[in-house]
Amino acid sequence: MDLTLYRAEISQVLQIIHHLFNIEGAVFDGSAVLVTGSQGYLERKGTAVHKPSIMEVIENDEVIVLRPGEMRSCIGCRFSGNCPATLELLKRIVIDGTPVGVLSFSAFSESAHDRIAEQMDYFERIMVDFSDLLATLIKNAHAGDASIFEKQFTALTSLVSEGLLLVNARGEIIASNGPALAMLSGSCLTSIHDFLPRELSAEVLSAQPVQNQSVPLRPDCELTLTSIPILGADGSNEGAALRLSAKSGPILPPTRHVDASRMRGSGTQMASVRRRMNKILNSPSSVYISGETGTGKGLLARAIHYESNRRDKPFVIISCANIPETLFESELFGYEGGAFTGALKSGKQGKMELAEGGTLFLDEISEMPMSMQAKLLTVLQDRQFERVGGTRPIPLNTRIISASNADIRQRIAEGRFRADLFYRLNVIDMEMCPLRERLEDLPELLEAFLQKFNHQLGASVEGFSDEVLALFRRYSWPGNVRQLENIVEYCVNMAEGSIVQPDDLPPSFLRELEQQPLPALKEAEGSVIRDLLNQYGWDSAGKARAAQALGISVRTLYRKMEQAHLTEK
Repeated sequence: MDLTLYRAEISQVLQIIHHLFNIEGAVFDGSAVLVTGSQGYLERKGTAVHKPSIMEVIENDEVIVLRPGEMRSCIGCRFSGNCPATLELLKRIVIDGTPVGVLSFSAFSESAHDRIAEQMDYFERIMVDFSDLLATLIKNAHAGDASIFEKQFTALTSLVSEGLLLVNARGEIIASNGPALAMLSGSCLTSIHDFLPRELSAEVLSAQPVQNQSVPLRPDCELTLTSIPILGADGSNEGAALRLSAKSGPILPPTRHVDASRMRGSGTQMASVRRRMNKILNSPSSVYISGETGTGKGLLARAIHYESNRRDKPFVIISCANIPETLFESELFGYEGGAFTGALKSGKQGKMELAEGGTLFLDEISEMPMSMQAKLLTVLQDRQFERVGGTRPIPLNTRIISASNADIRQRIAEGRFRADLFYRLNVIDMEMCPLRERLEDLPELLEAFLQKFNHQLGASVEGFSDEVLALFRRYSWPGNVRQLENIVEYCVNMAEGSIVQPDDLPPSFLRELEQQPLPALKEAEGSVIRDLLNQYGWDSAGKARAAQALGISVRTLYRKMEQAHLTEK
């Protein structure tokens, strides 16, 4: 595999390693050719490589060089006897059982040498984690999916105690660790613009390092911020990595790690969701969240976790639709060293183990393979699990929250989902209503998104015309709150004046609006429901039969009755 094709991704990882751990790093390919290195590494050792020492790592997996220039593997190196490095840790990078390269950590001073030597086990774990990350990054970049770095950043950065954020070139936060969530408790963690002064945000995103800047977060808390730019292979600015440390004041638990604008809504539907949520916050019972795509199921899951007494423990997500069936078991339960070809010698924790004491969110649970459903059911029944290749039972002290936008009962009827597993997951069921059924929240949502994008884009849009609001109320919102957010962002970018007019709306939105059923058809729907209730009865049994005839849930029937103002007369 030609690692030079992924030099940009590898360079970003080395920049992050240097920023987080103050370690100079380099990556070599399977032929002992240098792919890229950190700036400090290249300044001290250059690009020439002593091939035998790298091939030794390819063969032996891991090598620790305590006396660079004086060890057997150093014979023949141009630095033999006079190496600028004072200590080196090297680990091979393995993809699908095949070594494809080597990751190197190097110290170039006595103080750096002593710091690593005194915490050797710690830095060895870091090296294992990052070699594993690089392997996954390269493999997924090869397959056209480079998003895995963002997904694994949180778990890897749990190794450090300071707050860490990873942002893209627009300042949007794409990953954060636990200490950062604690420090920014009460803040909206979607962008650095939400908590940094505009001038400091611009400086962080200017492709220049920022050193020890004070940030007054609250009257009783001040942070110190340091950041480095993340540069692409061509020198382009791709974002920044930020380190936050508490300068003064208490660090509060992350009780509000929820995008408040998406969770807004004071109407009857959202009030009901919040009321039910508050009742079950500290319960260990499993929660199942249903709802269409874009309604905020993931946000509700986060709200349950971060408002509960588990708030200072991990919130770990598995998207059941994005994991190959062959990797699902090891991803969920972890594995012991040597459990299969390509497995790390040290083994690896699974998501269930990483969520110890906290919450495991199984998103898109309806897509979980049938083979895994039986194993998950056993784990939920026994409250313990084993790693792949392991024999030691690990107690399960994790709250399970699952979600799906599919009709899971239909999946059960089709034999694609186990009914007994669903009963275990669906101890407490919650539903996120589609936006079209809670349009009373529309003004509040629009105001929240307008403030957000005005701030992010440096705009000054004041509101929406009556014509636009009327169109919004007519629209069926198939993409729900997520779609509304995207449309508001478009409008803030495109608005000619301070008030959004119909011409400022996305053309695709206007086309879809023209193709929607007319309001008269919605009135006809109410008439059909009334006729069915007159036929089957207006009592609970009659409503259940009417819902069955319509192919909807009883809860949906009640909502449609409320919208059509249907009452027995």
